[in-house]
Amino acid sequence: MVRLYLILLVLVLGAGNVYAQPLSYIYIQGDKKIPFYVLLEGKMTSRYGKNYTIIPELRGGTYNIDVVFQQRIVPARRFVIDVPENGYCGFVLDKVDDKYELYDLQTKKYLKGSADTTVLKYYKD
Repeated sequence: MVRLYLILLVLVLGAGNVYAQPLSYIYIQGDKKIPFYVLLEGKMTSRYGKNYTIIPELRGGTYNIDVVFQQRIVPARRFVIDVPENGYCGFVLDKVDDKYELYDLQTKKYLKGSADTTVLKYYKD
């Protein structure tokens, strides 16, 4: 019985050092006319609606995302996003000069994308 109490005491004291990792997320709101998908580092993310996506549980750092439009109506765009530690990035997908760019809701500036979407040759709708 004493042994059981000692094991429980060690577990309780050890659990005091465990804490939640600060995680971040990316939110992208799109155009209501053209549904889109997002690939994060080449992997499809969950889509919560036709016109927005949330990429949760990210650690702070730099991520490559590809915005792929449904039925490839518009060419896909690649963006490099710096995600803060324990924070979020919010964007609106907006058409600028016949290309879709991400408007950063925090900085109030456009994040320019590129047509470098080499990962898409392996991805099919």
